Amino acid sequence: MNCKFPALLFFCLFLVAKGFAAYPDKPIKIIVPTNAGGEIDAMARIFQRAFQEKDLIPVKTVVVNLPGAGGTVGTRRLKEAKPDGYTIGLWAPGIVTSKAMGIVNYDHKDFEVLGTTGYSEIGFGVKDDSSYQTIDEFIGAAKAAPNSIKVATNIGLPVHFFPFLFAEEAGIELKFVQSGGGSIRLASILGNHNDMAMFSLLAFKQFKKSGLRPLVILSGERHDLFPDIPTAKEIGVDLEITDTRIWLAPKGTPSDRLELISNAIKTTLESDDVKEEFISLGLTPEFGTPEELEVFLDDVTQRITPLVSKMRKNR
Repeated sequence: MNCKFPALLFFCLFLVAKGFAAYPDKPIKIIVPTNAGGEIDAMARIFQRAFQEKDLIPVKTVVVNLPGAGGTVGTRRLKEAKPDGYTIGLWAPGIVTSKAMGIVNYDHKDFEVLGTTGYSEIGFGVKDDSSYQTIDEFIGAAKAAPNSIKVATNIGLPVHFFPFLFAEEAGIELKFVQSGGGSIRLASILGNHNDMAMFSLLAFKQFKKSGLRPLVILSGERHDLFPDIPTAKEIGVDLEITDTRIWLAPKGTPSDRLELISNAIKTTLESDDVKEEFISLGLTPEFGTPEELEVFLDDVTQRITPLVSKMRKNR
């Protein structure tokens, strides 16, 4: 750049400064494809707070809630964002299930993956005064009257696929009803519009007094929050799965910027106070690399792909 005239000197210096500005020099957005107040939103805000309190990211981070269309409004906005390190997002295995169902034409491979930050144990629950007091009673009723038990779901997301996998493994047929996000599914159960739905253990804990009760959980062993609730494997259903939390960035984001954010995420998760907060919410604080995530999502894809045609008929 050749700046011969004094009048242009300040402008030239400004351009040079902008060109070599250290990253980051403005707020970083964290896109959450759900409403505020849910589990994924709660996790994002734990990290948002820690980034600042622990001085892990030298600029403000802002959580941006973009709910709608089973999370695809938010993930599409993240995918289309400028790959400059100023937009990241937090989501779930829905990033592959939505593509499997043909709802979107992209999955995790169309993003830069920063890693995973633990997972929530999940289970299937009913209203407290439901006629199904145990999972065995639930399965027995489903076998006696196929497609009579209504499951509140959100088509194309794990809350659809995982109950369907359970039904396949248990040899039962359930009626899946499109309801929506977690708060809507909860309302449909408590309002007696549907019989069962999938929730995280955090949701079961939060809404216990409202009348929500788990029947079975999908973890490898019983959980301390609900020690009396059996696992699927205990009742002979070979299904063990968790709801993993995935950090993503737009494809093409520079590697050094990804590294800065990924290190901040990992360091946050390693701190004792954050681990304690995770555990109190029924979350398992465990960092997973992009490579480990690939294995997990490949397994989910392999399990659900053969079921897609059957699920479409069941809608």
